[in-house]
Amino acid sequence: MRKRIPERVPSNGGFTLVELITVLGIIAIMAAVLLPFLAQYIRMYRIRAAMQQVAGDISTARMRAISKNVNLGVLFAVVGQDQYQIIVEDDLNPAAVSPPYPTHWRTIPAESWTDLQSLPAQVGPLQSLPYRIRFDNPANCPGIPGGGTAPDTWGMRMSRLGAMCGVNVASCGGVPSSLPALTNYVDVNGSLANICLWQPDNNMRRWVSVNTGGRVQTQP
Repeated sequence: MRKRIPERVPSNGGFTLVELITVLGIIAIMAAVLLPFLAQYIRMYRIRAAMQQVAGDISTARMRAISKNVNLGVLFAVVGQDQYQIIVEDDLNPAAVSPPYPTHWRTIPAESWTDLQSLPAQVGPLQSLPYRIRFDNPANCPGIPGGGTAPDTWGMRMSRLGAMCGVNVASCGGVPSSLPALTNYVDVNGSLANICLWQPDNNMRRWVSVNTGGRVQTQP
């Protein structure tokens, strides 16, 4: 006779209710511990990204001034609490018939902010800082080069040689006509122009500094 093979007893697979509750409890504890750190990391990443964005666009304005061999300059203009623009001041289409083209200009006092804003070739797109990041008084940024003081202008101008000057400085050439009322966020302090970025959610700040040679430095 053949030896009878016993039938396999089906096992009860899966988790018991107690095991599921235990696992969910562990997940809840880990989430409670890790989520605040993750949120803090995301906030830190956001303001650092804003700092690098502003520094990169200031360098872009400088390189544009050099590559176009400008006579008047290229502006890095802070136009709002969380917005800025790069503006080429030289008339890039001097042969265009006027009108309909706006009046041509060859000097900074003769240029018009309104006309510049109407010409896409002159004005770059309006750039926004990352969510919940805004420009702040440079005096509030600790460790800023040269010691932060209150802002005294809304922008800086790059020359054909890559040099930088604050538009509030007399030797910088002045400002365009029909300029709107812009809030000052740039501190021109000796040979430096300083910008402070602020994240109100956690009161974190980071600075960007530009020297008169156009070199951009960011907070470590």
